[in-house]
Amino acid sequence: PRPPSPLPEPGDLLLHLIFGRKLGSGRSSFVHEVNVLPTTPVLAHLPLLVLKVARSKRRAEIAREAWFYDELECLQGVMLPRCYGWFEAELAEGQSFEPCARATRRSSETENSNPEWRFEDSKQLTEMSHSRNYVSVLLLEKLGDTLPMSVPLSDELVKNIYDMYGENAELGVDHRDIRYSNILAAPQGPTALPSLPSPFTGRIYTYRIIDLEQCEKTNGEPRMLTAWQASWVERLVENIPAGAIIEPWE
Repeated sequence: PRPPSPLPEPGDLLLHLIFGRKLGSGRSSFVHEVNVLPTTPVLAHLPLLVLKVARSKRRAEIAREAWFYDELECLQGVMLPRCYGWFEAELAEGQSFEPCARATRRSSETENSNPEWRFEDSKQLTEMSHSRNYVSVLLLEKLGDTLPMSVPLSDELVKNIYDMYGENAELGVDHRDIRYSNILAAPQGPTALPSLPSPFTGRIYTYRIIDLEQCEKTNGEPRMLTAWQASWVERLVENIPAGAIIEPWE
């Protein structure tokens, strides 16, 4: 079962952010560094942050991912990045959000492709998938680099990768998008928050798993989910020394 949350009730801290460098993009969203402006009240220590911004008509994917960050809250800072919330704003008629507008102009093929998830089980998500007049974002802890490429991975690192996917399996969650670009190093540096021990195994990991929008909540036994995910991890780690990135669909 999901452990009870140790967090207090949501507060009213207001962050003033400015977009920085673009870090990446995908079918449903794009990710930017953000800088916290000095006008933000200094009420808590914040690590470096990123914004994951939904593309037009992709609100449902971001909402779904936000649900999984909440469901897996006890693993944030363990093998997931810390998530500081899902935020939305409705745009007035004729108003646009420039980062979204630029991303849409540059990626019309991605924008017009049919979503993999149809959301048949949720009327609200179905409606969200057709709406354009919203800005929808996740505020996340900034992570580090991808795994080393074209070199053998240490036995310890390989075991850590396998075991990280066993952590979400403890809560009945199948990640369903195991790929090279979805494993990033834990934050480092003076502003980074420390890695937390797993509530299930006590392990401390040096990497994090990202992109939860394709996750599935199941009633499968953790050991079965772990074994299923391990078959995909095996394909990934075996090809890294050869410099080959194997995607889930290959």
